[in-house]
Amino acid sequence: MRMMLGSESYYPNVDGGAVAERQLALRMARRGHSVQVIAPSFKGMRNYTEVDGPTTIHRPGAVTFPLYKEYKATIHPFPWIDSLVASFRPDIIHIHNPYPIGYALLKSAKRRGIPVVGSNHLMPENFFMTVRKLSFLYRPLKRLGWAFIAHFYNRCAAAVSPSKTAIGLLMANGLKVPGYPMSNGVDLTRFRPGLDGSYLRRIYRIPPDHAVVLYAGRLGGEKSLDVLIRAFSRLPRATKATLVFSGTGPDAATLRSLSETLGVAPRMRFVGFVPDRDFPFLYGMADIFAIPSTAELQSIVTLEAMGSALPVIAADSNALPELCHHGENGLLFPPFRPDRMAACLRTLLASSSLRKRMGAASRRIVRPHDYGQVIGRFEALYHEVIESFRKQKQGS
Repeated sequence: MRMMLGSESYYPNVDGGAVAERQLALRMARRGHSVQVIAPSFKGMRNYTEVDGPTTIHRPGAVTFPLYKEYKATIHPFPWIDSLVASFRPDIIHIHNPYPIGYALLKSAKRRGIPVVGSNHLMPENFFMTVRKLSFLYRPLKRLGWAFIAHFYNRCAAAVSPSKTAIGLLMANGLKVPGYPMSNGVDLTRFRPGLDGSYLRRIYRIPPDHAVVLYAGRLGGEKSLDVLIRAFSRLPRATKATLVFSGTGPDAATLRSLSETLGVAPRMRFVGFVPDRDFPFLYGMADIFAIPSTAELQSIVTLEAMGSALPVIAADSNALPELCHHGENGLLFPPFRPDRMAACLRTLLASSSLRKRMGAASRRIVRPHDYGQVIGRFEALYHEVIESFRKQKQGS
């Protein structure tokens, strides 16, 4: 099979969608398929092509996105993309964002009679969280955002999103084409129990008798990380625990300031970007994984934490309850309630046996999300869409 994947956020970006897309491309190529990727240039407006393992990446010219400096935006990429599609002649195109690359691939696919699968990793909440308290503005913006997303994916032969919740949101907001929940996936040979992260504890100067509460991911407003800091500040000062934030983002300075205001800075560590070689050991040094976000269509970091046999404390919002089963592998709390999150922290910090039992349940629950199974499901879906598209063309 010849597959072309298009995304406005791809390697070396490290957001959830970018990580999942690269793994999909690499693992499909390792199964013997020919895979080409289209993603923004990191050399300004210059088009170029590079090799990433068994895949080829074509990078159309792009500029830095003004609101999010870590992202690039392509400018009128259609002419070059259309020539790439004509040359490669893919059997299927898989697009991952409703942005210029996605629109260019849709247009080229329609011109050349190629089926398209669209993946949605977006929630309007990700963009409009800053005006959430202004309901008169937030609600119509949210509705318009979902209408835009559904309109885009209705132009595909099929749509996928990483959880049942995510597909349900698309359908509730106007998706008419077939929709499939398809996990982002996780490498359960890499993220596994028993990894010795004690060397990271020493590097981060975490007292050896402290339990570690970990959050990993983007430090952005949509993640509601102030809720976690406020919850941690409600624990008794004698509690032997350290809160670790791994990741970067626009809210890093604000969150550091909040930790100082609340007096928990000495018991917190902002460790920034953790190198890929150390990342599995970050979970290995932790005792609890905590995620207060209300804007998750799945959460790759939660999958990684579960693969590492950690209990999870999560906001009871959107797709997180599909992973965190209350009382089984973790605890859920009402969104934006630091008092309730603090109660969950106290419960798990008080009992190492409960943490161990819930961690084992996390590992069991996450098994169907292993890449081996997920990539097989994507491969089967591609064949199904190609065959259905062929029959439709013959019948028309």
